[in-house]
Amino acid sequence: MRAAGLPFHATAMPSLRDPDSRFSLVSRALVMPVAAIDALGQIVRFRPNVCCTTGGLVSLPIVLAARVARVPVYIWEGNAIPGRVNRLLAGWSQRIGATFEGSLRSFPSARTTLSGNPIRRSLLRWTRESGRETLGIPPDERVVFVTGGSQGSAAINAAVSSALPRLLRRAIVIHHTGSTHQAQAEAKRGTLDADLRERYRVHGFLREEMGAALASADLIIGRASSSSIAEPLAFGVPLLLVPFAAAADAHQSANARDVAEKGAALVLPESQLDPDRLVALVTGLLQDPPRLARMAAAARAAGRPDAATAIAREIRALGGCA
Repeated sequence: MRAAGLPFHATAMPSLRDPDSRFSLVSRALVMPVAAIDALGQIVRFRPNVCCTTGGLVSLPIVLAARVARVPVYIWEGNAIPGRVNRLLAGWSQRIGATFEGSLRSFPSARTTLSGNPIRRSLLRWTRESGRETLGIPPDERVVFVTGGSQGSAAINAAVSSALPRLLRRAIVIHHTGSTHQAQAEAKRGTLDADLRERYRVHGFLREEMGAALASADLIIGRASSSSIAEPLAFGVPLLLVPFAAAADAHQSANARDVAEKGAALVLPESQLDPDRLVALVTGLLQDPPRLARMAAAARAAGRPDAATAIAREIRALGGCA
């Protein structure tokens, strides 16, 4: 926040890492009054027009303070299954922005809009042509982009590593491994035949080139977090989703089902992830261009590249700033 030039203040309220722990719940309850008073002081000093939050327990004292100060509240929910705190806060909020249609049933319909997940503008400037030119990929090559998020996914990385020779005979593979997994992937790359080695592009972490990789891809393999889904959909790229099995309330599985029901994704549960099944699914899609094209059209239809603008418009209107 400070790097972006925005003022930042941390309240005393910690996040809830273990919702089933009685000690965690009691300790957070004890901190709540202190955090709420602190938040109220900040609101009085800053005098905001709107309180905008993505929810979670850490936001509870802030929303309480905002309502005491008669500041309207906007909640943005990124998952198909809202958390318990967000379902509670929805009753105190004037407007709610949802990302997945599946979450709409959890919120008051009159105050909820399907806004989508905001995507940074620098990603959206990339096109298929500019992305492939930057990454040195011929226009007629098939490209599979594998990403487990910013930190990478050990499960996805392991399956891809074992499947690499078969995958690389069918497509160039851009692999966003996460920084901690990069050395292992580079070592695997070194064992490949020379003709396949050039088709395997390893990146520990992608910054602006993330947009180039997304725009260049014919298929993306990844997790099913809100942003992991929203970014490919904004580029109209089909997805093969491997939901994180330990995600709270199985929300990644619900996110993945929402997109699969729209025809933009296939879902491979983590419990079923292995090299053979991964290759079979990827090959089945790459060798069926009409099906891949239908999924791409469904992805474009489901994508919301203007989500950030839509959310900003809602917030400004709520605060009387429109």
